[in-house]
Amino acid sequence: MMKIGLITRPLNCLRVCAILASLGALLLGNSGCNTGPRVLAADEQRVIDRKWVEYPSGTELRPYIAGLTSPTGITFDSNGSILIAESGADETSPRIFGFTREGKYFDVYPKTRKFPFVGASDFEIFGPIGGMVAAHGKIYVTHRDASGGGVITALDYDGGHKTLVGDLPARGDHSVTDIAVTPDGRLVFGMGSATNSGVVGLDNMSWLRASHNVCDQVWTDQSGGNHAVYLLGWRFNTTNPFAGLFGGGEIAVTAPFQTFGQSIDIRIPRAVNGKPNAAVFSIDPEGGDLQVEAHGVRYPTGLAFNDYGALYMTNQGMKLRGTRPVKDDPDVLLKVVHGQWYGWPDFSANLVPIQEARFQPPMEMLIKSGYRELSFLVDHGRSDLTPPARRQQNLLAAEFQPLAGASKLAFLPGSGPLSGLRQNRNAAVVALSGDRSPWDSGGQKLVGPIGYKLALVNVDNGQVEDFIRNTQIGPASRHVDDVHGLERPIDVKFGPDGAMYILDFGQMEMRGDHERIAPRTGRVFRLAGAAAPTTNK
Repeated sequence: MMKIGLITRPLNCLRVCAILASLGALLLGNSGCNTGPRVLAADEQRVIDRKWVEYPSGTELRPYIAGLTSPTGITFDSNGSILIAESGADETSPRIFGFTREGKYFDVYPKTRKFPFVGASDFEIFGPIGGMVAAHGKIYVTHRDASGGGVITALDYDGGHKTLVGDLPARGDHSVTDIAVTPDGRLVFGMGSATNSGVVGLDNMSWLRASHNVCDQVWTDQSGGNHAVYLLGWRFNTTNPFAGLFGGGEIAVTAPFQTFGQSIDIRIPRAVNGKPNAAVFSIDPEGGDLQVEAHGVRYPTGLAFNDYGALYMTNQGMKLRGTRPVKDDPDVLLKVVHGQWYGWPDFSANLVPIQEARFQPPMEMLIKSGYRELSFLVDHGRSDLTPPARRQQNLLAAEFQPLAGASKLAFLPGSGPLSGLRQNRNAAVVALSGDRSPWDSGGQKLVGPIGYKLALVNVDNGQVEDFIRNTQIGPASRHVDDVHGLERPIDVKFGPDGAMYILDFGQMEMRGDHERIAPRTGRVFRLAGAAAPTTNK
């Protein structure tokens, strides 16, 4: 989660550069206002010593691109160029740019122009950028608009743009997430939940003041004839920060799937515009024909297809915060099955009923809301929702530690220089960007850092093992020499050269509910087959 920052943002170096570039006063990357992204020179792409980072034998890990600010997505286009999206976190400006195979920089958004105001447009992307994919000669991007709504936009290389869908329910904790291309050419994308666990509370204050009418939007299977979700009647108490301002009392009573301070409804109609939160959608690449593929998924951060055309998603579990805190809900990798309800917020990310003892928060955290234990919120039978089973249709592919930050993923290829790492497995590499404590841990101190690495998952049997990790646990910046290690890996893709490219978000710390970013600390690493040793004759 990050603050939306919809109204005002500082006129930072990037925005100054964009303005000057539009006036023809400078070229991006060749000025004193250089924001830093660059492909490293050959002598800077030195193999990272395994005393800093552990990675598979027979491979070499090297730094490849440096100077990125809060990047969240990479992709490759049909020309073999690498494209990078900087998210716009911490009130920075989102942007998208690329490097050709020869390492030449080019911008995609905002598009600089040779002459002042020629072809000027009021089109603007607002962060966070959740995902990006190149296909059909376009670059598809997920983001917010000026009002905080979620948008899927198709960009071209000449500054053109086309909105495929807008008004997605992104005015909450989570926005639109990753995007991928189906084998038949459609687009699939994720939409996160507005709240942590279904109830708007004080942990949502970063957006609640500006978006007082926001709550999670539900979905039910239309074929069942039921167009609503029925609740069990739970109502949660919190201190009312708006007491007096909106005429409310000192205590606000809020029910699930209702706006803050509202608790009168038992029947929650399905999202009237066909766009629920906590769901995976598909859409025609030209726009239209929007379909809900799966729902009840708290935060589907990553999407990828395997060689057999099956779609998998990462999902981050509920956190120990808010009006309905949940303890030790793991991050997971799930198989996407059309029409499936994955159980949020009544089931954990690994598809277990939330009443189980392992998920119960400390008593003092929950009792303030008026209850002693977590319970189901939804009447599943009356709502025509079939509870998910852990291995129902092999839905659960793998589990990671709670708070690991499961992000984007890629499947190991069956051919190419890194195909040997697959070892006849249906194997995925998952970026674990790391914990966001103390915010997501309810202020409780963790035993140690969680995530900050890449995991290898055998989706056939659920086995998880470390794939690339720092030798010292945690992000590299916590140790003596941070230039050699991973900070917060957030995306992974295989390039046309068969190498694996790892996008690292860079240095970030939590200040309350706000992500504080260290500019230009993001990077791209490249994992390739080890060069054959030379022999002197």
